[in-house]
Amino acid sequence: MSAYICSDKHIATIAVAFTSLLAKGADTQPIADELLRINTESVNYRYNEDTPVETVDLTEAETDRSFEDLVALCGCLNYQSCELPDYKNPLLDSITAQFKANCRTGVESPVWSI
Repeated sequence: MSAYICSDKHIATIAVAFTSLLAKGADTQPIADELLRINTESVNYRYNEDTPVETVDLTEAETDRSFEDLVALCGCLNYQSCELPDYKNPLLDSITAQFKANCRTGVESPVWSI
């Protein structure tokens, strides 16, 4: 299985959508940075690398994604972040669950990564 560090656009889209649509008033930057931290640590572990954890550029966020797209983006991020032993990501799990609760179409998004 391969893994990669998701783009700022990918992670910022998730974090900005979450804090603007569902967790109004929450601070977006620490949420995005935590998602990226776990993703980066996972890739570092998988490939025995030491890529530093950066700050997510929130201006990269796409703000026109459906909840179905957001669920798919979370699925990708989860997949790219699960290389750590005893992987758990309660923040991403919570965000994903809240996006899923708002899906209304029953149609799965073809989006995987942005």
